Amino acid sequence: MKVIEKLRDDTMVFHQVHKRIWPAAQRDALFWSHIRKGDESANKENNASAGSCDEKLVPVNSWIVCNHSVEVPPVPLGKCLRVILTISLTCQTFVDAAVANLPADQISRDQVTTKITYCATVNPGGWAPASVLRAVYKREYPKFLKRFTQYVKEQTETKPILW
Repeated sequence: MKVIEKLRDDTMVFHQVHKRIWPAAQRDALFWSHIRKGDESANKENNASAGSCDEKLVPVNSWIVCNHSVEVPPVPLGKCLRVILTISLTCQTFVDAAVANLPADQISRDQVTTKITYCATVNPGGWAPASVLRAVYKREYPKFLKRFTQYVKEQTETKPILW
């Protein structure tokens, strides 16, 4: 993946060339990606008004990453087909209510829970039967989420919690 343009500290345009899966043509994607931290006070208000599904958890923060295809700046296709995508990933962090009022450095990872919401609309370009695409998506999305979860665990388990 290559950064094509940095629009702001929280928004960049990327060009990503995907691994070719035979017999399909190779794909690439050109998209902006934006990351934003959620409003913590809104998290708490929304949780209180909606009634938490688990009253033993208190929301701490949330992050959202949005990706959306663009056509500019122009990046040559080469031999690739261009994937069109809109993706959002939201991560919400909760702590056990019993420790919610403790200083952050006294809260352990065992007392932290993260809820991940992933939503994607991807048009792979070219022609493929809808039934084939559904079968691929049904298999690949859970694999991606499992790999992503494992990666995050491995990267964070020995590091201090970043609030």
